[in-house]
Amino acid sequence: MKIRSNIYLLIACLCGSLGLHSCKKDLGPIKDNLTVREAILSGGFMQIPVKIGTPLQLNLAVNPGNRTVTTATYSNKHPEIASYSTTGLITGLSVGRDTVTIQSGELNVWYIVNVTN
Repeated sequence: MKIRSNIYLLIACLCGSLGLHSCKKDLGPIKDNLTVREAILSGGFMQIPVKIGTPLQLNLAVNPGNRTVTTATYSNKHPEIASYSTTGLITGLSVGRDTVTIQSGELNVWYIVNVTN
């Protein structure tokens, strides 16, 4: 009887350790990503709100670690809606939505820029 219970215990331990091992996934290292600190979640997308007549200075960071980024390039789809300086200053020109792509080194990200009155 004691041998039988020991065998059941051994089988349970083996099955348990196999089950835990098979569920373990190696996700690898966390990759850096570029973010804009002024961006907000709105309508399911990360957006940068800008008002006409009130320029907004973008502050970029690399996560993880929230490391400040000082050099980046900016390109946009609708130059009639917003303009971007080389330092990341956004100026709203007309009401609408623009898409800005920001690149710093090998990292890039895009955001919707929502320009309002």
